Amino acid sequence: MWNIKEEDLGFFQITNKNRLSPDGVMAFLVGVFVYASLPMFFIVLGFLQLGWEAYPKSFERIIVSVELALYILQILFLIIYSFPKLRFKLQKLQAVVIVFNSFQVATVGYPYVLIEAIFGYYCENLTVFYVGLLLLGAIITHIVITIHTFKKAKYGGYKLEGESASFFINTKLWMLIGMFIYIVVLLILIFASIRFALKPMVFYFLKTIILYVFAVA
Repeated sequence: MWNIKEEDLGFFQITNKNRLSPDGVMAFLVGVFVYASLPMFFIVLGFLQLGWEAYPKSFERIIVSVELALYILQILFLIIYSFPKLRFKLQKLQAVVIVFNSFQVATVGYPYVLIEAIFGYYCENLTVFYVGLLLLGAIITHIVITIHTFKKAKYGGYKLEGESASFFINTKLWMLIGMFIYIVVLLILIFASIRFALKPMVFYFLKTIILYVFAVA
């Protein structure tokens, strides 16, 4: 589709060798599982103690249901890839698993501030809407970066020999500037929607940085 030759991907292949190796991916999955288990502990604990009464708001119940489903799927992937033979057999699925777990790392912390029962932080439907826009922006950013990566490879940007194409071409530079403005505006709106509470805003700020780092990486 992109008419990319194998020699155009030399630097790209070396950069991703360790990231995509079957042994390396297992360490990544374990790390993500431990990280995701922290907020899930509070979610499950609240559900076991009070049932759905712990999450009276409709959007809280949706978040809990989605996070539980994603966490179960994450556990299944971890079990599957804990077997060395399956790990090597399912290398084609590995890229999908890595993207899924990266998404988990970037998003799983939001329940800390979106679900009032965990830390008691105030949250309303408008806040959830703004967070949804942040997630949508991150997904679009990742898609655009992926397309840019393949275009760069097409024009020899990842060749080991010869002049490498500039990473910060004008289109990507403007995209990054637009992304920055988009993030700042949404964070300001979130700050206003939570009545300028500083503590939860620190969570939103840090999680947004993590989210967009994974979107761009």
